Amino acid sequence: MKTNRISPRLIALLTAFAVGIATSPVPVSAAVAKKSDSKVKIYVEYKLSKEGILKDNNIKVDVTGRAVILSGTVPTLHDRTQVGKIVKKVDRHYAVVNDLSVKGPFVPDSALAADVLHRVENHVFYTVYDWLTVGVTNGVVTLHGWVSEPWEVQQYQAQAEKVPGVRKIINQLRVEMNFGYLRYRVANLIYRNPLFWQYDTELNPPVHVIVNNRTVILEGFVNSTGERGFLGSQVTFRTDAFNVVNHLQVEPG
Repeated sequence: MKTNRISPRLIALLTAFAVGIATSPVPVSAAVAKKSDSKVKIYVEYKLSKEGILKDNNIKVDVTGRAVILSGTVPTLHDRTQVGKIVKKVDRHYAVVNDLSVKGPFVPDSALAADVLHRVENHVFYTVYDWLTVGVTNGVVTLHGWVSEPWEVQQYQAQAEKVPGVRKIINQLRVEMNFGYLRYRVANLIYRNPLFWQYDTELNPPVHVIVNNRTVILEGFVNSTGERGFLGSQVTFRTDAFNVVNHLQVEPG
């Protein structure tokens, strides 16, 4: 009687195939994912502590479902933004859910507006070709005005975010559509005139020149109504501006 025998070689191949199926790559198991999540959590907490942002357990870090979830409080909007950037760099495969709230000191609206304006006006890129005003209501800061370069819109918002007490920022800054030669012409008429040399020596010169679609807007402060009128007429009759809007104010006192 003839019997079917399976050769030892075939048995070995079948065994290897079965083992291969059992150990072949599959989606990350729950245990492996949990281990990986715990490592991400530890590293996130380490990075935030190293940057001095995680202090006294003010931030809670949870890692689940390929997402880093942040909750707790930080003192400024700038810190909230920085935390998101730091965590994103830890592992690009993890999403960042930033549920942090800002809990800074109470600052009266008038003082908060002055603090924000001071920080912006002392920024290295703030010049006579920029003009910014600040409104504050219950800690919500609104930025108005003009900037000469598109990147300044976010740059000055970032400066405002660093001020303790700012809860939210509404950014309404506009970018000038300027003719470079025209704004330089106007600035020269003002600051190279011997009558106004004293203004040129100030850290933040008080008269600002905005050019938008060949309309010249004068912003800032002068010492008298005579100076205000004189500067407006100089720009009107000695440049090729299509229109001149004179918003200069007389400094009180």
